[in-house]
Order: sequence, then C-alpha cells, then structure tokens
Amino acid sequence: MGLQDWAEAERCFGKAAALAPSFSFAAANHTLALYQLGRTEQAIREMRSLLRRYPDFPDMRAALAAAQWAAGREGDAETNWERVEDPRYRDVNWLRRERRWPPALSDSLQALLQLKSV
Repeated sequence: MGLQDWAEAERCFGKAAALAPSFSFAAANHTLALYQLGRTEQAIREMRSLLRRYPDFPDMRAALAAAQWAAGREGDAETNWERVEDPRYRDVNWLRRERRWPPALSDSLQALLQLKSV
C-alpha cells in the first residue's frame, strides 16, 4: 500500500486473505484497498465481517467509523469511534505514514475527528 497502487494492493491482500483466513491484517488491508478503489459498500461489509470475528480489532473499528462518517451515517460512526481505545488512531499522520491507510479513508477519519462533513 505504500506504493499507492491500490488495485495491486487489493489483488495481493485478497489473495493473502484467501490463503490465510486467520491472518486478520491481510483481510483488513484488503478492505482498505477496496475502500480506496471506491468499492465502499463491499469494504464496509468486509469491515463488519472482520469485527464480528475480532470485535476488539481497533484498525477495523476505526476504519468502519471513518467509512460510516463518509457515508453520512454519523450516529453509527460515533458509536464505533467510541470503541476505539488505541490513541494512535487519533493521529492521522500516523495512519498515513506508519499504518499506511489510503487517502480516502484517512481523510474520512480526519473529518470525523474534526466533526466535518466529507
């Protein structure tokens, strides 16, 4: 994802998630790439699926909150955001540089943090 080739990231992480279903970060990264490619509803469905299996997964909880905020589901977004306990997710620069979230999702989270519409 650091190369910004989201189609290739989606393909590779999708394959990794299929080969190792218990490796949650492969599936998580797949959802992030889907979101950046504009396949937002599919990404949100996969985020929710991951959270059913791993309810305390902060990366997916924060991503779902950001996606919901961007989709105009502010109440759902705020409810999910309240469950994110890892303080790193409040730092959009960390998300972009270290966690390497895609721009669309990190911008949505920044809007949520600033309580602005996307």
